[in-house]
Amino acid sequence: MTYLESENLITLKEEINKFQSSYLDKNTKIHIVIQSINGYQLELNEVDESIRELYSFIVNQTSFSLNNKDITKNDLVYLITSTKLSFSNNQSLEIKNVDKLEESGVQKNIEIKYKKNLLNLIKV
Repeated sequence: MTYLESENLITLKEEINKFQSSYLDKNTKIHIVIQSINGYQLELNEVDESIRELYSFIVNQTSFSLNNKDITKNDLVYLITSTKLSFSNNQSLEIKNVDKLEESGVQKNIEIKYKKNLLNLIKV
């Protein structure tokens, strides 16, 4: 895993572009997932302005589609982690045919601390 820290969107954009140019092809689906610090899925209306800003920025930098529901092998996942705690019924990452992200054989994971949040760029 690679760890980075950034306070500006220019560096973030460069990392996203490098990540996509390395791993994106015509069959790759892109997912943007927002989770609490304890791993439960959050909706956009449940998060603060810094998470919404990061989410919008990623949507504008990627070919993200809301139709991509199931995360499968070779997909790209932009995992945004908030410092908020949540106890919903939905775990944030459910990869089809894999119980846990750790068991999926993740090909690449870049973790970027942006402001007070974390962004993981994951190639499943």
